[in-house]
Amino acid sequence: MNKNLIALIATTALTANASVELTGDYEGTFTDGNPGAATYTQDLDLKMVGRSGETQVTVLMENLTGGSVVTANQVFLETPLEGFEFKGGNYESQNGSGLLQTTSAVANQMEVGFDVAGFDLSVGQESGVGKATVDTSVAIAGMNVAVQNVTASDRFVTAVANFFGLGTTLETQDTVVGRNTAVSVNANLALDVDTTVSVTGVYMDINDASTVTQDDGILGDISNANNGSDIKGGVVKLATTVGVVTGKMYTVNDVATYAAEVERGVMTVGYTKSEDTNGIFDAKLAVAF
Repeated sequence: MNKNLIALIATTALTANASVELTGDYEGTFTDGNPGAATYTQDLDLKMVGRSGETQVTVLMENLTGGSVVTANQVFLETPLEGFEFKGGNYESQNGSGLLQTTSAVANQMEVGFDVAGFDLSVGQESGVGKATVDTSVAIAGMNVAVQNVTASDRFVTAVANFFGLGTTLETQDTVVGRNTAVSVNANLALDVDTTVSVTGVYMDINDASTVTQDDGILGDISNANNGSDIKGGVVKLATTVGVVTGKMYTVNDVATYAAEVERGVMTVGYTKSEDTNGIFDAKLAVAF
């Protein structure tokens, strides 16, 4: 039989029975290094999803910078299971929307989700850990409220709502050290028919800094916050003919930081200056595929 025909049959059979999707994000960053030497760093995240019916397996290869070592950081399965939604494998978790905390470390875990009288419930457990956690969320009068690890004294509560055109997010957690609370309010203001400016204000009351881990959130890095401190900031974003212009001003530990950037296509050029540091210029190339 003709070899090309054999190859065509094999390829057709594979294509007909497999559903695999590969996407990725590449980011290369040039920094002027003030007062040191200029640098260029890169980061590539790849996501591969294989599907069979309603079941899918996700493989995430993150923080690839080059070289010979490629690691699958997260691998997990999601599937309907006897009326429940099951997720199991190695994956990250997230408390709230990310105002106070970044994603947790990858852990081998599993969870089962289901709906009870309008409440979304999820029961999860890390592999080898004896105690399960229970998360719940519900929509009440236009407000979505989520409680993570319901039975724990340091449960994490998030509320998201839209009032009179204002998008509001509230996160709070009470630990044995103290309560952390973060609030963000966003509004989109029409300057004219074709121009809209997005304005976001953020306020955080920090009393247990050990649980504040966000290092790349809406205000940037706040993971160095001190106990008993307040974090305040504002973000303004405007689409212009030269690109999307973003300006930030925020204070952490009574130190003000100012940042500005212009995003145009795959290129973002920015400048950041804190009161106690030299200003830093950077340029990023971001490509999603």
